[in-house]
Amino acid sequence: MTRQVFVVGSLGRGSVGASSLGLSGLGQGGTGVGVARTGFDSTRDSASIRGDSLAGLSSGDEVELAGEEAHHAAVKRLCLGEIVDLVDGLGSRATGEVVRLGKTIRIRLLDAAQLEAEPALRLTLIQALAKEKRDMQALESACEIGATRVVPWGAARSVSRWDTVPKRAKGREKWRKLALSAMKQSRQSRLAEIGEYVESGVDVARGYNADSPDNRPDSKTVFSEVERIISRGGVVFVLHESATEKLSSLLEDLVFDSATPPSQPLPPVPVRSLSNAAQGVQQQLPTEIAVVVGPEGGITEAELAGFETVGARVALLGPTVLRCSTAGPAALAVIQATLGSWR
Repeated sequence: MTRQVFVVGSLGRGSVGASSLGLSGLGQGGTGVGVARTGFDSTRDSASIRGDSLAGLSSGDEVELAGEEAHHAAVKRLCLGEIVDLVDGLGSRATGEVVRLGKTIRIRLLDAAQLEAEPALRLTLIQALAKEKRDMQALESACEIGATRVVPWGAARSVSRWDTVPKRAKGREKWRKLALSAMKQSRQSRLAEIGEYVESGVDVARGYNADSPDNRPDSKTVFSEVERIISRGGVVFVLHESATEKLSSLLEDLVFDSATPPSQPLPPVPVRSLSNAAQGVQQQLPTEIAVVVGPEGGITEAELAGFETVGARVALLGPTVLRCSTAGPAALAVIQATLGSWR
């Protein structure tokens, strides 16, 4: 039977709690502090927020769940003695046994919490806002596949916009909640980061201008976001049907450019050997790959030119045209299978 996953901790709304069995740093007087209510829809599979780390907890320590996580346990008909997984969204994981049911749930750890290694390849999705919640569909699938960061983008042709501070705050909170749900569904221990909302900038309608104040490295345009990723040694692919090179071919180039000295020609190795080649040159490959996906109306020519100006590469995913809800996750899956944790 698949074990249930529960998230402990919060973002300032509560903390990991423990009995007096040894968590002197997390509880006062051994009383323990449960995870606070978060306002999540209790019918969803996500019920609390990333927060204090499980790191440092040992076998025999007890953690108390309250609020939505306890409600989630009741919905799942958790039983005394049942074995569950605990994660904190920061990379720590532990196995525990349910020792008390009620308004709060007490779980005793069966082993010390383990900090899982961060992925060698960080995956970022820059997703344009889209109608009919297709952007959120993309977000959910991308997080399940293993995206470490998702950036909301108000593209020139986006129907929806987060053009006020309240809209940006509300939008990012919705995305963060959905990312948490996806983390639990996919049984991961790290919560994907939701980046700050970016737009294309007012000058893009007249053509991208690298000298515009909108496109300075410290600005919050999508182009400056891409430029920052590239400046850290990352690679950015913009998915567009006008591209002449396939994403799979560009990934192949990354592998062999890393493995072969510039003076030597690239050997004609079959695609099926890519993952094996990638394992041998992991230290030389980029540590971050980002994928940019436009809205249903597509990326404008000016935006495309802007991306190319700052160093992004335009890529074709395949012979079929995918919806924006599908394109990003599909591209991330290709990257994971070629260079990431799926190989």
